[in-house]
Amino acid sequence: MAEFEIKVTELDAGGKDFVFPIRVAWLAEQLEALGDAREGLRAPDFEGKLSFFAEQAGTDVVLQGRVVGGLVAECSRCLGAAPIAVDAAFAMLLSARGKGIRPVVGEEDLSPDEIDREFFTGDLIVLDDAVREQLLLEVPMQPLCQQDCEGIPVPESVKGPADLMAEVEPGPGSLAAELAKAGLAKSDLAGQEAPAVQTNGKPRTKRAR
Repeated sequence: MAEFEIKVTELDAGGKDFVFPIRVAWLAEQLEALGDAREGLRAPDFEGKLSFFAEQAGTDVVLQGRVVGGLVAECSRCLGAAPIAVDAAFAMLLSARGKGIRPVVGEEDLSPDEIDREFFTGDLIVLDDAVREQLLLEVPMQPLCQQDCEGIPVPESVKGPADLMAEVEPGPGSLAAELAKAGLAKSDLAGQEAPAVQTNGKPRTKRAR
């Protein structure tokens, strides 16, 4: 049974306002029907609201409204709950279709103008698919529980020492310590010739690496 439907015959000459609650149970069923495509989405614990103004334009019906509600996604960093607030405006052009007007055709036979509109048959207009789509369009590519989420915390049992990444002080007598005393760094010696050393009585020059 449709959740959001209106009868075209109920529309006044100047149009009519409609308001529907977006029930938690209905949204949960819609998300469940998505199967694997739901990707961790679930319904929040509060109702949303669908409100719109509908008016006829010949055999067409024009809707302008707003979907207010929410969803709960899975945080892309810590995998916790990431609430998503929804407040989306929408507009739709719906055209009547039947035996005597716009007979049903395949999607490949639709004109460019018809692709941008929805269709209804008979006296009822059902908006369930449109409401679900408006909600899903508000889901970000990478939902976050909060903007500064640090991700999954590392258990203390597997953390390394707090000073693991601290800079190691050179020991006394080390090359780094001697260079520091002389105000030099290893990079200062790159490409320079090291002092000559005696090998078998003959001087030999080494290049510093």
